[in-house]
Order: sequence, then C-alpha cells, then structure tokens
Amino acid sequence: MLKSKITFIGQQAIDDKQPLFILFGEEATDRLREVSAIQRFETDMSGYALQAGSTVEFDDQTYQVDYVGELVKDNLTTIGHTVFSFTPVPDNPQANMVYVHPYQLPEIKKGTEIKYN
Repeated sequence: MLKSKITFIGQQAIDDKQPLFILFGEEATDRLREVSAIQRFETDMSGYALQAGSTVEFDDQTYQVDYVGELVKDNLTTIGHTVFSFTPVPDNPQANMVYVHPYQLPEIKKGTEIKYN
C-alpha cells in the first residue's frame, strides 16, 4: 500500500463541473499548484504499481480503479503526479489518468489521507 496526505489544494483544483482532479508531489511549480492538489507521500513509492482492480481511498471514501494509463506508474512514483477521473473509461483513455468509480468526486481537504491499495 502507498499512502499520501494532501498538503495543499489550489484555488482551481476542484470544479464540480469537471469530474476529475490533478495530484502532484510537493515539488510542483506555482502554476501547477493553482490547478492541483499537492500530496506528500508517507510510504516508500519504489516498486509500487497501481492497476485496474486496485482501490484508492480518500479518507473513508473508497473508489475502485477501472483503468490506469501507461504514464501513471512512472509519474506517480517519481513526481507524485496523476489525474483521477470519476467517469467511465472512454474509447481513447488518457495516458496520465486513473479512471475510477463511483463516478462522484470525493470530498478532499488539506489533511485528507490517500491510500493506494
């Protein structure tokens, strides 16, 4: 299991009309911070691989992973970056996205714990 904690949420990071949000590690630039949630990892990221069938928990809200884009593993374990989409997997899924269900944005705040199971 991989654990992180949200340390910052940019002013443009959450939009109820866009069922997705962007995560980056703490090294994100100021521009990326405006549109992202920043996460600090509390466990070793080396060798971790998120995959379809895994679960992701945002505090006590659990989501099932339907699809993991080919860029997610390297981006997540090197720069703490991924994009969560709370929509069905499209015909042409994005390489940097993790598609999950249920199709509803979780409630996140500074201090939210994320568990990648």
